[in-house]
Amino acid sequence: MLNIRSLKHEKESLYLTISAIVGVLLWIIIIIVSIGTIFIYGIIMAFGLWITQQYFKAVIYGNSVKVSESQYQEINGIIVDYCKELGLIIAPDVFIVNGQGTVNAVAVKFLSKKYVILYSDLVDLMLKRKEINELKMIIAHELAHHAAGHINIGKNLLIGPATFIPFLGPAYSRACELTADRIAHKLTNDHEASMRALISLANGSESLASSINIESFKNQEAQIPPFFGFLHEIFGTHPRMTKRIIELEKLN
Repeated sequence: MLNIRSLKHEKESLYLTISAIVGVLLWIIIIIVSIGTIFIYGIIMAFGLWITQQYFKAVIYGNSVKVSESQYQEINGIIVDYCKELGLIIAPDVFIVNGQGTVNAVAVKFLSKKYVILYSDLVDLMLKRKEINELKMIIAHELAHHAAGHINIGKNLLIGPATFIPFLGPAYSRACELTADRIAHKLTNDHEASMRALISLANGSESLASSINIESFKNQEAQIPPFFGFLHEIFGTHPRMTKRIIELEKLN
């Protein structure tokens, strides 16, 4: 058998040793620089989030009404009860803001601070009709986003690169919405009110919301052109409302 080692040039071992030492040193430098870069970017991002949070706090506290033990006690009671059931030790700050025609609610988080924003038009749509369980469904839905970690900064940073894969980010977002619907449906414990709450978001009419035919609305899904319905869905961060109603109906 040929003795390969005996035929190696004497400088090969020398240069291999030098290359190995230099290589290890460079790898150490690369790792240190990478960690340092990540750390610096982390600090910059954290500082940016802190600034955003402080500015948001200045706006929301100065121009909206915070729900508390001394302000809108019935709504506050719903929030306290649901936070206990969801295991939210620190309840999000909940504000009623001027909807200016927008019927919506939003869950927001900056660093460790959590918020739920209820637009006044949505609150009026439900309370003027004395449909407190519909409002409970919406509040529970937004609290569920916090409880399920959907707006957790660490998780969203982890999956951030995946958003560059076409349609994956919206698909995850749609799944989160359906999860929040399920949790809220369970908390509300009123199947019809849960569905009516979602349809009220689509309807937006105080005069017509109570007379909506749930079955008829659900059947609208069958009238959607399959291909264009698919296109609409894959780009959306929320499932269309007809699908959300169909998903809720499965829970009955």
